[in-house]
Amino acid sequence: MVIGIKEFSSPQELLKYIDSQMSELRRKLGELLRLIEELRAKSEQDQRLRALIASLTGKPAENVSTPETVVEIEKVVIAINPSPSTELRVMEELAEAINNKITRLQNTKKALERLAAAGIEAKLEVILYDDVPRAVIIRI
Repeated sequence: MVIGIKEFSSPQELLKYIDSQMSELRRKLGELLRLIEELRAKSEQDQRLRALIASLTGKPAENVSTPETVVEIEKVVIAINPSPSTELRVMEELAEAINNKITRLQNTKKALERLAAAGIEAKLEVILYDDVPRAVIIRI
């Protein structure tokens, strides 16, 4: 989580910053969703191939696999030669995290729009956690 302090000359400038953050996240999410669709197709094809090999060899489908190593160290997943389904799961988790961040930014923007509508012209010091405002200090 990135923590920082950013100064804005007005509430409107802060809203523009939030809009730009949301635009960038939506762009990244779109790219990621395209990748997820490719991985989903690859995963389905892999499952069909495993089922075919299993039926030909008489082994259960879960025994027909390539070596895959997945470990978690300090909440970081390390996957060596991941299966398509493992790769898909990791990317879906990332997409969910990006979507949650967009939602947090939208909710923050709604709350701050009232501040901007009040017409207060003052410098703002904003405490950001992971580029999402957590606290706003108004200097009049």
